[in-house]
Amino acid sequence: MDMKPNEGRLQTAEHILAKIIESKINDALVGVCKFKEDSGILEIITQTDLRELNLNELQDGVSKIIRKELPVHKIVKPRDEAEKEVNLRKVPDFVKEIRIVEIESFDKRPCIDPHVENTNQIGKFVILNLERVGNNRYRFIFRVE
Repeated sequence: MDMKPNEGRLQTAEHILAKIIESKINDALVGVCKFKEDSGILEIITQTDLRELNLNELQDGVSKIIRKELPVHKIVKPRDEAEKEVNLRKVPDFVKEIRIVEIESFDKRPCIDPHVENTNQIGKFVILNLERVGNNRYRFIFRVE
């Protein structure tokens, strides 16, 4: 199966953006993540008004991690081992083998989506929009170039 041009790039960029937001906002939880051919959507659940964040600083933070050329590892582990390393709140209980995506020395989380091998393959990261979409729910729309 051929990968689409941005496949893996958007997903890995989403992990970086989510990690940066989680490091800034204590109660931030990743909600929905969706990917189109040319853009990605990341929804964050938090009591903090994310519209007050400086989007240029967030974008620059993601770009800084991309430029570090970090390896991206994909590992499958039994659930009982994986739950010691990553938060499995979004993984259904019946899933017994967990695929973990680790951006070396930066982030580690369960994910079944495609990812790049190295952050330098992502390219330029751009936040297109941030909006409040519900009570304590904020949607980032982004792309890679």
